[in-house]
Amino acid sequence: MNHNGSHFDATMKLVLPQQNRQSVKSLPGQDLGRVVKLVQRAGETKPLRVDVAGGGPVGLIFACTLRSMMGEQAKIRVYDRRWTRRGNRIAWRGEEEGNNRREQVVTLQSNVWGQLPQLVQQRLFVAGKHSEMWPLGPDSPAERGRPRNIKIRWIEDCLLEMAQDVYGIELVPEPYARPESWNEVDVLAICDGARSKTRDDLKDAFGTSSRDLYSVNGAPLDETVLGIRVKGKLPDEFTVPLTVCQNRFLFNSLGGGFINMRLTAEEASELVAYGENGPVECIGKFGCTMCPDGDKFVCDRHKSVFKPSVDALSFLWPRIADGIKFFGVGLADVVGITTFKLGMTQNPKFTAQLAPTTFGFLLGDAANSLHFWPGRGLNTGVKSVQSLAANLKARWSGRSFRAADFAAHEGLMQQLQYREKSRAWTTMLMPDENGVPRGIEDRIRAGLAGGHDRQALTETLFQRLKSIKDRMAGRMANLPDDGWYRARINGLDTKTLAVMVESGSWITREIGGEEVAVDLDLKRPAAPVSAPVPVSAPARCMAPAPARPSAPLAVPAPARPLVAAPVRPSVAAPVRPLVAASAAPQPVRTAPPNIPAARNVPVAPPRTVAPSWGPARPAAPHRSVALAG
Repeated sequence: MNHNGSHFDATMKLVLPQQNRQSVKSLPGQDLGRVVKLVQRAGETKPLRVDVAGGGPVGLIFACTLRSMMGEQAKIRVYDRRWTRRGNRIAWRGEEEGNNRREQVVTLQSNVWGQLPQLVQQRLFVAGKHSEMWPLGPDSPAERGRPRNIKIRWIEDCLLEMAQDVYGIELVPEPYARPESWNEVDVLAICDGARSKTRDDLKDAFGTSSRDLYSVNGAPLDETVLGIRVKGKLPDEFTVPLTVCQNRFLFNSLGGGFINMRLTAEEASELVAYGENGPVECIGKFGCTMCPDGDKFVCDRHKSVFKPSVDALSFLWPRIADGIKFFGVGLADVVGITTFKLGMTQNPKFTAQLAPTTFGFLLGDAANSLHFWPGRGLNTGVKSVQSLAANLKARWSGRSFRAADFAAHEGLMQQLQYREKSRAWTTMLMPDENGVPRGIEDRIRAGLAGGHDRQALTETLFQRLKSIKDRMAGRMANLPDDGWYRARINGLDTKTLAVMVESGSWITREIGGEEVAVDLDLKRPAAPVSAPVPVSAPARCMAPAPARPSAPLAVPAPARPLVAAPVRPSVAAPVRPLVAASAAPQPVRTAPPNIPAARNVPVAPPRTVAPSWGPARPAAPHRSVALAG
């Protein structure tokens, strides 16, 4: 999902420069862009040993990205209890094995998907598996393309295959367990979700998360949301103005998807399931999925009946039916109903030294679990792993890390926490026209109170929707005419209409503005990955000989960099100044031989790098912040 501020159109960018630890040799006739080719001395650098706790989208993107950057210089092992062994392959467990796969559709901004490894992009973004329904914005500039909708399940399936077939990553179908000794691990990437057990096991290192900052009157603010999985009938883009004009329902579509519905506490009390012997702790506690079964909805695990679907006195059920009708969907198109709670916590830090030679990192939802209404959860997670991968590549020399090596990455993580949680918190509090917080529950209750003028409500919502449609028209494909949208409004029940009017449109100005972006600053693929060595332990799977990985796509960000702070030089290494990107037209680099062809990418002028003599440790990395637009 994409929010666009009307006043700011800027991007904060973290640049992690390449680090040169060997002598530099000029290679005339080769266009290396801003990358200086290094002469590798045999046996000089030992591989970086990385464990990844959690093999969801964030964990797998991290593993594939780091492997594509570092090749054989990174030995990566990924753990996930949701996997199983099938022959010589690792695969996802199915529903019959107790694993409910995630079917949600997510939106990746082009600043994020545009810096995935090129092979990953080619595998993910095939015809029929993604759509572009949201408009351009600060985190999806025209130079990089529009945001892309894609299913989480598709991401997980593709990356699990690529981890085995392309990148030669060791996969362990078990939950991650803290080792008795950290001597064999240089880096632990913690990517096992918002309820991370690994983070909890290491809370002495990372500190305790707090909910105090996201509380109202001393109580943490949580929202209950109904997730209604549907088969879509309307073109994906048609539903964007319908979603943005109100805050009760959110439809992120890819030929179907989830219509999310925010509930009041009274409505949430109806989320009850009944079995043969009475109420069953089901959807309200465990988030089970209720699937259609004739004229009712039944839990796929407990076989209990979803009470609102059979209760003639239910207040919630007709509100569900009327709301989804707004998006051209009927109850016959619903394929599943689930529920979840949304709330946030503040983490004190994201980087911790676990042992003298081992560092741990919180990434993805384990680092920043967000209210998804602003639509930045996976984007924030991918930015966090892109930052860490670039930092590890820049700082690894074969010797143990020190805390200063990760100052830039930790700084970016704090920026992400502030930016994304401030955005989400503002969305949860929903200030009114006078700036006074008025949460969604109060707005819904006001709409349900009755005594409304239907004609006035209809005109108010239509004018709001028309304004949004006109504003988006230049940044999207063709949208239907005004009459089509008026017909959608006219079909609503008066109370549903009143709730939508009271809920307000998306507060794009309040939550818009500068975005935190990561520039991987890489123009060259890593060395090819050799054939993996078989593992004797039965719980681990190694892939067959993988293909050569590609470099992450690193399209220059549309930004005018500010003057960067100088890098503190080491004793033996002179300062390596950065060369600002020229405004003149840039040369186009084609893919080197034996590497899968990628899209031709304009390359910035070469960076001037002074040679480093001797083994002196280079200075800590720095950041440069650029404002685009």
